[in-house]
Amino acid sequence: MILFITYPEDPAARMAERLLRARGTDVARFDALRIGEGDAHMTVRLSSRGTPQRRLFAQGRTLDLAALTAVWHRRHKLFGSSEIADPQMRAFARIESEQCLLQTWSALPVKFVPAPLAVIRAGQHKLLQLERAGSLGFEIPPTLVTTDPTELLAFYREHGGRVITKLLSSTSIGESGLGRDYLRFTERLSLRELARGMSAARLCPVYAQAYVPKDRELRITVVGDTVFAAEIESQRGAHGRVDWRKAGPVAVPYHPHSLDRAVAARCIALIRSLGLNYGAIDMVIRPDGAHVFLEVNPAGEYHWIEMRTGMPITAAICELLLGTTTLAKSA
Repeated sequence: MILFITYPEDPAARMAERLLRARGTDVARFDALRIGEGDAHMTVRLSSRGTPQRRLFAQGRTLDLAALTAVWHRRHKLFGSSEIADPQMRAFARIESEQCLLQTWSALPVKFVPAPLAVIRAGQHKLLQLERAGSLGFEIPPTLVTTDPTELLAFYREHGGRVITKLLSSTSIGESGLGRDYLRFTERLSLRELARGMSAARLCPVYAQAYVPKDRELRITVVGDTVFAAEIESQRGAHGRVDWRKAGPVAVPYHPHSLDRAVAARCIALIRSLGLNYGAIDMVIRPDGAHVFLEVNPAGEYHWIEMRTGMPITAAICELLLGTTTLAKSA
């Protein structure tokens, strides 16, 4: 049995489930968001000898985790039960639920895609990604993370004001699904924002990079030893030139890209070095043709690319889950 950790309406998971069931594989889903809402439960028992028994209740059936052969971490977010009115107690319940899941998943002796949860979280560290990418031969943007306003000003001057800022953690802030979610895209740092940033830097780290001139952008999805590259024509319109996500995937033209073999090999090596067997890499092609690495999302979305380009990414993920293709290993 293969377990998908995701939400019920996930279109990529639905497609993968159809493909796996057609091959005679039992598939179950578990939505961690539903813990505390009455229709998702987890139980772990340990005998006096430490023998474990792990069960989930999901989709109306009880799942014995001893029957699992693989786990696909598609979406793993937790929010405290809406029945808990006090925000601090709701946060406490969320932390405890998260630890319950983390410790349960970590003990399972099965294949994980993209990796066990603790490895995914470590792989999300953007500064680590940049260092690893540079060590593997990728060019990266000059980068600054600081709580010192004078350092931010010096960096801005060093790059002639051609600087962008982004988040170290995520593109969203708040509690998604509870009406308190805010998106934060990559933005150019104007003089006005520089003044604000210098004031705010003492309170919260600023993550800044030298702006990379763009001809095109790439979204490179690595599945085991298979690389799917999509070319994003982000400079076609005004709204997506700094961050194409701001314009939306439908508004920006994109299509399959024939990736240089050496670049593809470095992409696979980078994903492996982070202990992952799946990752979505964002990269820029400068007007001079050079490739510049931006970041990796260990659980990056790919379904929109597959639907528009026809690249068989879901099929490759199914092969990875079934163990019929190469699993990337930690370096």
